Amino acid sequence: MSNEQENLTMKQRIDAFYRQSGGPGNPDIDRIIDEHLKYGKDHGIRGKKEDIRDAFTEVFLGDRSTRPLVLGLMKIQQTVRSEWERYLSAQRPNKEELIEELKKEYQKK
Repeated sequence: MSNEQENLTMKQRIDAFYRQSGGPGNPDIDRIIDEHLKYGKDHGIRGKKEDIRDAFTEVFLGDRSTRPLVLGLMKIQQTVRSEWERYLSAQRPNKEELIEELKKEYQKK
């Protein structure tokens, strides 16, 4: 990106995008934006559309002062997720046991 382009405001960049792409009524706008978000040099990992969570994670993990906090929160999130999965699996009946019980009930009749 040239120095001149870096100094453009977001509104100016959006206006330039619409001028280059045929205006906001162009039916291909959604596809063009999607491809830009996936493959644009200024949008993170190639082929993956960044979301707001990715942006915040990158910023806060890149800062030495906030990295321990973010890593701690990520660890808590993973722990809560695994405990939730463990809880859900404990609530689900074991398929094999259920089948055996049904077979026994059927044989009794």
